[in-house]
Amino acid sequence: MVSLGEMVPSPHFRERHERRIAAPPAAVWEAIQELSLGDLRISRTLMRVRYLGRRRSLDGRLLDRGPVPTLAVDPERALVAGGVLQPWKLRGGATPPALDAAQLRDFAEPGWVKVAFDFVLVPDAGGTRLSTETRVAATDARTRRVFGVYWLAIRAGSGLIRRDLLRSVARSAEA
Repeated sequence: MVSLGEMVPSPHFRERHERRIAAPPAAVWEAIQELSLGDLRISRTLMRVRYLGRRRSLDGRLLDRGPVPTLAVDPERALVAGGVLQPWKLRGGATPPALDAAQLRDFAEPGWVKVAFDFVLVPDAGGTRLSTETRVAATDARTRRVFGVYWLAIRAGSGLIRRDLLRSVARSAEA
């Protein structure tokens, strides 16, 4: 399976969060698969702010509706998603090309950031340690500077979203 480090080996920006969940990996994996934006209390509010009141459905699985597609899956162990984005642009920028993991690693067109995130599940004393890491690499110096300003503005919210995700997965898996 391709790893996060293979797709975005030298990120300019990154964050990692982790949580121990009192449930076996199979239950945690199922909770990740079924998670929807509607399940995420804090994230719903932050996404409404991001989309400036424009209606966006909260229905459907988060993995199907997320900002980047799933590129690699090792059931009950890991999932990696990735793509290119222009998130600092008010309307989300240009339509990104569809890329596989190798194409994402090699993508170098100026004006984009390569974004990848993972979920990693590790059995842990009768439960599961679930971690998620997000990596971002700009394709050129100007984009790195522009995204850096955007990152300063959204980093706290991004961390809240990741912790909200982990909390929602734990709530579902432990139920």
